Amino acid sequence: MIDTRKMNRSAVQTKTGNGVSRRTFLTCAGGAAAFFVTGCKTGGWLAGVPSLRFGVVSDIHVTTPESCAMFEKALRYFKKRNVDAVLVSGDLTDWGIRSSLEYVKATWDRVFAQTGVVPLFCTGNHDFEGWHYSDMAVDMRAHGHTEAEALVKLGLSAEWERIIGEKYAPIRVRTVKGYDFISSEWDSFKKFPEWMAANGERFKGTKPFFYFQHPPAKGTTRDGDGWADKGAAFEALKEFPNAISFTGHSHRPFTDELSIWQDTFTAFATPSLSYANLPPGHENSRDRKKGPKPLAMVPIPDRRDLRGGQGYVVSVYTDRMVVERIDIEEDCAEGAPAWIVPLAGKEKPYDLAARTAASVAPRFPDGAALHVDTRNTENREGKWMVAMNCVFPAAIPPKGARVFDYEIRAVTKDGSSPLVKKFLSPAYSRMAKYEPKTMRFWFDITEVPQDVDYRLEVRAFNCFGKASAPLVSKVWHSVPAPAKAKP
Repeated sequence: MIDTRKMNRSAVQTKTGNGVSRRTFLTCAGGAAAFFVTGCKTGGWLAGVPSLRFGVVSDIHVTTPESCAMFEKALRYFKKRNVDAVLVSGDLTDWGIRSSLEYVKATWDRVFAQTGVVPLFCTGNHDFEGWHYSDMAVDMRAHGHTEAEALVKLGLSAEWERIIGEKYAPIRVRTVKGYDFISSEWDSFKKFPEWMAANGERFKGTKPFFYFQHPPAKGTTRDGDGWADKGAAFEALKEFPNAISFTGHSHRPFTDELSIWQDTFTAFATPSLSYANLPPGHENSRDRKKGPKPLAMVPIPDRRDLRGGQGYVVSVYTDRMVVERIDIEEDCAEGAPAWIVPLAGKEKPYDLAARTAASVAPRFPDGAALHVDTRNTENREGKWMVAMNCVFPAAIPPKGARVFDYEIRAVTKDGSSPLVKKFLSPAYSRMAKYEPKTMRFWFDITEVPQDVDYRLEVRAFNCFGKASAPLVSKVWHSVPAPAKAKP
């Protein structure tokens, strides 16, 4: 195999002699998040030989041997990239049973046996509890398994040591090429602040260390308390600006620029290798399937079986860390511009306030118009309904970014409270090439203002909440229906 890292080192020595100059680096990566706004070409930032390179995935949710396909694809890509380790931040299995963990290890061995690449695994809620989650249990039993095979019933520590081949501990440190990786297991992350108070002295300084657990650290993600821990990781890491955390659990895709957070330390929400969760509050997301009111739009499929895998390749240099966003399903293509994180300095290009201020709102194409009509359709319950159908050209995001969502408002002439509907792009969690050129969103016509003039307005938002100028419809006036419809 050709060592591409040696080739990169030769190339950079010829060009610059020492990789990237501090002035050039800060111009692109520092200040008011210039990298996010304008984008940088990844190749230059990957020049030279990194001190450490590792792959990162999460939530692989292995069940049967067939479910290992995306995991194996990711591992083979990481092998081509000459990684030193692979980090998996929890939910190795879906059902939390012995055979699934054995399939994880067998897949690892097919790719990395005898290579010296270090597996950096931790457990998630499914590894402890998946066997009794109602829908998971049905699936598990359909495949002939029972709760008697649950890792926690057999003894998780003993099974981990037998199958994975390493000592199991609630909180542990593994060192790869001189860099420390600390992990907390699903039942132990609440104890991390206490552990860090007793052991944190060794991690102080400017050299980065890495922390991973399954749930996101509260305060570092847009996800609510239902996904995040209760503040344990934040409390433990807040005094360590050299700390870099990777977490899973929320299945948030890397299309969301808030998957990176930077303040007192740096944190990454790791996308799932199995499926993407959709953010709440949208008419076409899954969070309101069980709500009190049937919704018009069919939700975007989030659990696309054995598909949708995404992950990171992390290259650590003396002055910077490059986090490449890789779409594993899409033949391991670069799914979005890499994040460039300065090291051993005070620059924080991914500070939320700075990025929000510097971010650019999407815009609609010149001459774009909002077309509105009514249509006969079915709601999610399969019942007939009449929908307000809104069609308009997709908004154009700034370079290197994506449209996060769209908002449609019914604004009345008399100034009463508008009806507000939010929608995700159908390609929310996928690569930009899948964004449709025309957006089509609809909602129940009985929800629009009655017996008053109103216009519909549509805006496109970036992930920081900045809105485009609106597209505005003609004036509409709905006449209230009779109290009782004819049979």
